[in-house]
Amino acid sequence: MRIGNRHFSKEELCMNTKRIITLVALSMLVAASVGGQNRVKVDPEQKYLLLSTVKTSTMQKELDEVAAQGFRIVVGAQGGSSSEMVLFLERVAQPPDTYKYKLLATTKTSTMEKELNAAAAEGYRLLARAIMAKEGMLSNEVITILEQAPKSDKKYAYRLLATSRTSTLQKEVSQAEADGYVLVGLVGRGENMVIMEKESSGAR
Repeated sequence: MRIGNRHFSKEELCMNTKRIITLVALSMLVAASVGGQNRVKVDPEQKYLLLSTVKTSTMQKELDEVAAQGFRIVVGAQGGSSSEMVLFLERVAQPPDTYKYKLLATTKTSTMEKELNAAAAEGYRLLARAIMAKEGMLSNEVITILEQAPKSDKKYAYRLLATSRTSTLQKEVSQAEADGYVLVGLVGRGENMVIMEKESSGAR
């Protein structure tokens, strides 16, 4: 067989094919090995667990893993660096009745409100004790985590208010309160962002 300006015999083609298959297989083994190394190490008798990462995708993956083992978030905060997220969890549940989590990250208030309400419609509730501002490449992100309790049928709705003017924020908070919302979270990132919550009439 001729490829370009070179002619390959059947034996050469067969050997090249085998080499390619071997390389692909080795790559898959390395990937599987790395994936196994990334698993969170948890002692069977461990009560508290610390998760720390700068990547939201990594935090979501680790949360899914440890929550399935019965852990629940106690508190979250910005870590030692402005881009690090730190969570402390406690083992409180027994599978399969475990807590589930959704981690949301965005720079836009309107986007965060939309995503919060979408998750809330699925039965998730904001964890006010785990709201963080994370420094990103171009701008600061707001990180929120929502929790779905086992066998819970309650639903919630959210309103986000963001401004650098305290007088404006006071007025908007009062208006949201009149609409049935209560203040559950505050985070600063160059401006003040307030998160308001109310229980929804809809139930699953």
